[in-house]
Amino acid sequence: MDEDNEMIGNSEDILDEAFLDALNESEKKASDAGISESSALESTEVEKEKDPGEERKGVSPLFAEFLRQFQEESTPEGKIRQSIDFMRAALSNTGTPRFKDFWEGRRICLPLFKENISPKVRSQLWGLYIELSTEAKRLKEILDEQSAFAIEQIELAIQALERDLEHYDLILSQTQAESFLFQSIALKGKEQIYNAIQKELGLLNTLAARVNAMRKEVVKTEMRIRIKNKLLERLSLCGDKIFPRRKEMIKKISLDFIGDVDKFITSHFQDEEFQDLPLYALREEIKVLQSIAKVLTLNTHAFTETRLKLSGCWDKIKNREKERKKETQQKRQLFKQSYDQVMEKIRPFAEACIAGISIEECNKQAADILDFMRTVELGRDEIRALKDEIQKAKRGPFERERELEQERHRKEKEAETLRREKINALKEELATLSAQAANSSIEELSVKREQLLKEFEVISLAKAEKQIVDRLFKQLKDIIDEKKEKALLSLSDDDLKALDQLKQVLSERKKRRVEVKNQLEQYRKMLGGSGFDFEKAMLYREMIEEEKAVLEKINGLIDEIEEKIDQIEG
Repeated sequence: MDEDNEMIGNSEDILDEAFLDALNESEKKASDAGISESSALESTEVEKEKDPGEERKGVSPLFAEFLRQFQEESTPEGKIRQSIDFMRAALSNTGTPRFKDFWEGRRICLPLFKENISPKVRSQLWGLYIELSTEAKRLKEILDEQSAFAIEQIELAIQALERDLEHYDLILSQTQAESFLFQSIALKGKEQIYNAIQKELGLLNTLAARVNAMRKEVVKTEMRIRIKNKLLERLSLCGDKIFPRRKEMIKKISLDFIGDVDKFITSHFQDEEFQDLPLYALREEIKVLQSIAKVLTLNTHAFTETRLKLSGCWDKIKNREKERKKETQQKRQLFKQSYDQVMEKIRPFAEACIAGISIEECNKQAADILDFMRTVELGRDEIRALKDEIQKAKRGPFERERELEQERHRKEKEAETLRREKINALKEELATLSAQAANSSIEELSVKREQLLKEFEVISLAKAEKQIVDRLFKQLKDIIDEKKEKALLSLSDDDLKALDQLKQVLSERKKRRVEVKNQLEQYRKMLGGSGFDFEKAMLYREMIEEEKAVLEKINGLIDEIEEKIDQIEG
């Protein structure tokens, strides 16, 4: 038994010596994990003299709570366990591990292993301590790699921004201008100015957003303070090229927009009449200006001021619209009274139309009503409604007139049909006479031809139809003349001699008839054109009567001679 106890004591002494060697070695490597050598190599006496719960600047609330619980614990083993738990919680923090709390907890925990603790428990706790230290080192390396990658990406982004600033004019010329739907009266003619300024502001806004975004990224990313300050300084230099120019352009476009809005208000809102433009056009113009104010990059003062001024103009328009609505309501009442007056005239007119007045009378009364409508005040809708009523009243007479017109067309159509039938019958009869001329006598053909000529003169013919019928009559006349020539060739010499004498006498009588007609016409002109006295007038009337008697006698002789000629030729 004594030997066993001696062996256990010797083994504990050996374990304590090995642990102390490892502890000293760990203290030497503590500086690589972010702990200063002076802190790691402090003696136990100094650690005992320094209170672990002493106030530290910049400690987190969690570390302060840990120190409070650490001071309340009395045993070294309990303090080590609390330190290890706090270190584990610091590493397992959501997001980024709390390395500062971890190193502070590790610094406090390390000297406690030199206290009087059971070798078995100390070995177990030491293993946990080493495991957490290794995990912290691994996490630190991973975070350093991530930080280095983030720094590299940020530097690339800053380099790209610096290159863009070097070629600022080229990028500005290649930038597409934003599409403004300038349908504004106030900004008419200044589209190019606003487009140019807003185009440059769009580029400056993009560059400013990139600077701000990279600045936030630099502040958020874990890196050494020296590197962070260097990156922020480069971003500050870029900002010095962007923000003053952007501020200047915003000021310029804001002043221009305020001036244009003021000019618009001065031009159209000096009085309450708004004579230059109708209310709906002014209302649309205000909407357009407010929309443009949202699109342009204006400063807060310009946006607020123009918004308030345009809102005041909008209120004036609304008040004016209320007044106009009131005036419109009064006019509507007046229009209603005038409408009733006109309707009092339309009602008896409609009754008269139903009773059957003529078209002429209907149009006359309708014209009188329209003339009366011009003497009273009526709105567009009332005029349209009254005219519809007049047209509705006139519908009856016009319907009757249309029916009469249709009846007239029907009769004309029937007459046209009858006329065509007569023409066709005349054509057929002429064709039949021409076909049967060989078996008919000259006298019979002549009589039938004269009858057909009388019928032909009564019928109204178109030019083409008349030419066709004339051609048929000519063919029949040619046939009759041919038969007459054959009959003359068959006459005796005495008959031919008598026929020549008759024709000679007929020619002389016709010449004499012409002379008498000319003399008679001359007497009539002299009687009608000169202011004769009564005796001369009576003389000329007697002479005219004598010439008429001579003319009548000559006509009778001509008829007798023609009849004898026809008899001989027949």
